Amino acid sequence: MKSTAVLSISLNSQARTALYQQLQAALRQLIQSQRLRPGERLPSSRELAQVLEISRTSALKAYDNLIAEGFLLSLPKRGIYVSDNLPTIDLCGETSRPTDNLSPLTLAFDSVADVRHFPSRQWAACLRRSWLNPDPGLMMGQHPSGWPAFKQQVADYLRDLRGLDCSAEQVLITAGNRDALTILVQALLKDDTPIWLENPCYVQMASLFALLGKPARAIALDEQGAIVPDGCFGMAVITPNRQYPLGTVMSPSRRQDWLTQQQVMAKRNKPLWLIEDDYDSEFIYQGRAHVPLMQLDGSQSTFFVGSFSKVLFRGLRLGFILAPPAQVQRLKDSQYFLGSSSALGMQPALADFMLGGEFASHLRRMRRFYLNQRDLLLNTLACLTPWLTFEKNTGGMHLVAYLKSPWQTLAKDGKAWDAKVAERAEQLGLKLNCLSAHYFQGNPISGFVLGYSQLDETQMKYAVGLFKQCLQEVLSSSA
Repeated sequence: MKSTAVLSISLNSQARTALYQQLQAALRQLIQSQRLRPGERLPSSRELAQVLEISRTSALKAYDNLIAEGFLLSLPKRGIYVSDNLPTIDLCGETSRPTDNLSPLTLAFDSVADVRHFPSRQWAACLRRSWLNPDPGLMMGQHPSGWPAFKQQVADYLRDLRGLDCSAEQVLITAGNRDALTILVQALLKDDTPIWLENPCYVQMASLFALLGKPARAIALDEQGAIVPDGCFGMAVITPNRQYPLGTVMSPSRRQDWLTQQQVMAKRNKPLWLIEDDYDSEFIYQGRAHVPLMQLDGSQSTFFVGSFSKVLFRGLRLGFILAPPAQVQRLKDSQYFLGSSSALGMQPALADFMLGGEFASHLRRMRRFYLNQRDLLLNTLACLTPWLTFEKNTGGMHLVAYLKSPWQTLAKDGKAWDAKVAERAEQLGLKLNCLSAHYFQGNPISGFVLGYSQLDETQMKYAVGLFKQCLQEVLSSSA
C-alpha cells in the first residue's frame, strides 16, 4: 500500500531553495521521524508531482538523490520504497553515507516543549468542561488582568512549586515574556531610566528593548551569576534560577548582592526594579531551586515573571507577572493602557488542567523524559571532545558546548568560529544555535546552545553525525 504521509509535505515555490531540494529534505525527515517506515511504498514520481503541483523532473531528482543516499529503493516494475537498511550512525555520530547535497533545514537541537508527549485527551476534556457553561464576563472580555479562577491556580502553583507567599490578586496574566516586559517597562520606567540585561541573553529581549526606545545596558556574568553593575538602578532583568543561555545558577551571596543594591539605591531615591525571570525552574534534576528573590525582598521592588509555553506548548501564549502588592495597580493600569493580549479563552481550560492535577502529572513525566534526553545527548556528544568542552547540566532543556581555545578568536573574515560551523551545518540540513549570537555587547564567546527536547535517539545521533562533519571540515584545517 502506498504511504499517505507524503500528503503532509508542503513546498514553497517562492523560496530560494530549489523545489527538489525541499522535497528531498521533507522526505528524509519523514523517514527519520518514522512517519515513513522501512518497506513502505511511495507514490510514483508522476503521482507525487501531481499531488504537490510540481514538475515531474523535480520529483524524479529528489527520488534519485534519496536513492543515492540509501534512504529509498527503486524496485523494477514495482515502484519506490523506503529502504530496509537506512543509513546508520555509530555512537560517535558519524553517518555511513555523508552527502554534500544542499538542503533546507530539517534538524535542530531545539529546546521547546516536546508536544508528542502532551496529554491531548486530558486537555481536550478540560477544554470541553470549561466551556460547557462559560462565564459571561469571559466571553465579553471583562477580565483584562486574567480570569480570576486561573489567577488563583497560578498563585497556588507558585506557592507549591516555588515557595512564594502570594495571592491571586498579585497575578497578572500575560501573553508571555515579551508581553510581560512591555507592561513592566511602560509601568515602571521614565524616559531616562536605564534597563539592564544579562549578556549573553535571549537576544530577542535586547531587540525588544531597543524597539521600545530603551537600549539595554549589559550585565556581565561569572560562575556565580549576574554581577551587580556599579551604581545600578532602573530595571534589571535577571535569571537567578538558571541563566539563559549559559545555564548558570546564581549563588546565594550574589543574590544578596542584588538585594543589597536595591536597598542602597532606594536610599538615594533611585529605585532598582528587579525582574526575576524564573526560567526552567520546572525541570531541575539535581538539588532544589533556590528561594526566589521576590520572596526575600522586603522592599516590594521585585517582580516574578514566567511562561507556560515552555512547559506545555509554544502556541499556548500564556504567561504571568507576579507583582508586589504595592505595585499591582500600576501594572494593571499599564496592561489596560496597552491592551491585554493574553489568550483569555484558554485560561479556563488551563485552570481546569491545573486543578485536576493533570498539569503536575505532566510536569513529572516530562522531567523524567528530559533527564533521559539530556543523558542521551551527553553520551552522543562524547566524540566531539577534540573541538568542544561541555558539562552535565543540573536542569533545563539545553546544555552549552564551548569551542576550545584555538577557536575562541575570530576567523580571518571577522566571523566567530561557531557562526562558520553553523553556516556549513545549514548547507547539510542542520540548524545550530550559536552562543556568540546571544551577546548584544562586547566580545562574544563561541559555542553552541544544544537543546535536547525534540530529537529522538535516531535523529539525535544523525544530527550529531552532521555536527561532527561540520566541525571537522571547518575547524580541523584552522587549528
